[in-house]
Amino acid sequence: MLTRLNCIMRKKNIIHIHPLFAIMILLAIPSGFVIQALMLFGIVLLHEFGHVIVAKKYGYEIDKITLLPFGGMAELKDQSIGFHPRRESSIAIAGPAVNILLIPIGYIFTRSPLFSSYWNSFFLINFWIFMFNMLPALPLDGGRIIRAIRAREIGYEHATREAYQMAIILSVLLFCFSVITFVVGKPHLGAFMLAIFLFVGALTGRKKVRLETMQFLRNKHQNYPVTNSITSLAVSASASVRDAALRCSPDRYMLFYVLGDTGEIMGMIDESEIATAVFRGDWMKSMEELLKELVR
Repeated sequence: MLTRLNCIMRKKNIIHIHPLFAIMILLAIPSGFVIQALMLFGIVLLHEFGHVIVAKKYGYEIDKITLLPFGGMAELKDQSIGFHPRRESSIAIAGPAVNILLIPIGYIFTRSPLFSSYWNSFFLINFWIFMFNMLPALPLDGGRIIRAIRAREIGYEHATREAYQMAIILSVLLFCFSVITFVVGKPHLGAFMLAIFLFVGALTGRKKVRLETMQFLRNKHQNYPVTNSITSLAVSASASVRDAALRCSPDRYMLFYVLGDTGEIMGMIDESEIATAVFRGDWMKSMEELLKELVR
């Protein structure tokens, strides 16, 4: 593990501090919370190294590590990690797992009279970083775990949009909470910054979802064979190719049974045929039209 961390640290400009984190550190100096700020920096760095170690185990190269006050973002050179639910969930849970290991250490030492206040801060920082990162919203770790689970059920794009929608809802709730704390005279800067981060991240991410879906379909059908896990789904003849494409899952091969107006089976279209139609631009073509083309 130490060898992997040394290799990462030797890379130039791989670790970046987000402006929000830089502002928090600067505010900590006149406020007398320098030790807590340095503690937060170290804990966030360890959190990110948890992600990095598991990512390296899967063979991914790390492009950049951005440190935030409530966690961070370890960006991979291979952007297809979301297309592999098991890998994405394993890498996502690794960061919070580091905090889980550190929480009892902090709790035990809070009982000690030696530097008990600092150990109390150590415990609380780990606890809140864990809680924030497990929120079920992209781009947080909890959102990646939820997407990995939901993608198998409702398709990659639907699961991604769902996680971003949750981010927007949570950002509004956190913003309202931060306003209330300001009004009562106990402002919570962390909640405000997380609200802004989630809202901006969700709006930015949603703009890229359709492109990611195209990349997902291309990546899946170029690099991975048909799996043993095959799922069949009945769709209306009037449904579009787009509707079918959005139901494609990362680790399941889809078979679409096209149903007529009376419920009779008109035919079957497999996932590769859907992907081919998508790549030639037939997003809005009906399943009935595509079926007729295929049986000619």
